[in-house]
Amino acid sequence: MTDTKQLPSALSEVIDQFRRWSDDHSDSEQKKHTITEPLYHYTDGRGLKGIIESQAIWFTDYRHLNDPSELSYGIEKARDLMSQKETGADAGGRAFLQCLRDMLLPKNISWLQCFIASFSRDRDELGQWRAYADNGRGYALGLQARVFTDLSRHSNVLISPVFYDTTNILNRHSLVIDQGFARFLDAVDKNHTLLTKEPDVLNEFRQKLCDILASDVILNCLTSKHNAYKSEKEVRLIIVGTGDTSRIRTRLRGSEIVPYIAYDLAVRSPQTILEIVTGPAAGTDAPRTVRTMLSSLKVEDHHKILVNPSEIPYRAL
Repeated sequence: MTDTKQLPSALSEVIDQFRRWSDDHSDSEQKKHTITEPLYHYTDGRGLKGIIESQAIWFTDYRHLNDPSELSYGIEKARDLMSQKETGADAGGRAFLQCLRDMLLPKNISWLQCFIASFSRDRDELGQWRAYADNGRGYALGLQARVFTDLSRHSNVLISPVFYDTTNILNRHSLVIDQGFARFLDAVDKNHTLLTKEPDVLNEFRQKLCDILASDVILNCLTSKHNAYKSEKEVRLIIVGTGDTSRIRTRLRGSEIVPYIAYDLAVRSPQTILEIVTGPAAGTDAPRTVRTMLSSLKVEDHHKILVNPSEIPYRAL
């Protein structure tokens, strides 16, 4: 949380007001995107067994997601938008936007702790079988909507659909940037005499407001992807700012060391797993072996869980 004690009370109140707006906006977004349908997690056989056996979902450090451009794409759009807003702005406004843009440079977001678990609204999507489910040999684990409703009540878990439309992405960025920018300009105008005499106070105020604003922009970036990925219909679960580094574990992906958080999720409890879809290259016996696994792992209502083969004609390489 940004410390506002060093600022004059009038400026501290602006920071606090924006923080309250940011929190209210986040809550509103969560309610707007309440999950009302099952979501599916594509994985390989080891991943499926691991989730059910350990009753935990792995949230991966955002730096180690499958697409290396995931964060940079959203940041690129935000920086483009700020460049546009600089046109016609006065020197103070340009300095504010430059401060915010600098905070989004890769070297300046090393502090960011975000861990992501990816789900999809599509239970049988070719690209995800190829990319995330062992080239079609894996599985799509479908969880009931109530699982995500329960998760959204946890203060450290955010749930959001991924946005692919460029106009939508820019509008989301513009909404939060405009809120911070307008408050900054208004505060500078109302406290012009003070800030002219004490430029250090102006710099501190600008930096602290940008600090909160940058966090909001980054969260938008983490749920923005190029339109080429729109068929994935992705929904992201995001843990922000763990605070407790003891929760962070590591695993190997080839020779890459990948940080993650194992988040407890009682998937063996009744009415949690809706369906398991076996991949298009998993083999005709895959549904039977999945049922055997569910029984052996003592999933309580395993006989009620749907186990269906993919309907996509596919040959794995």
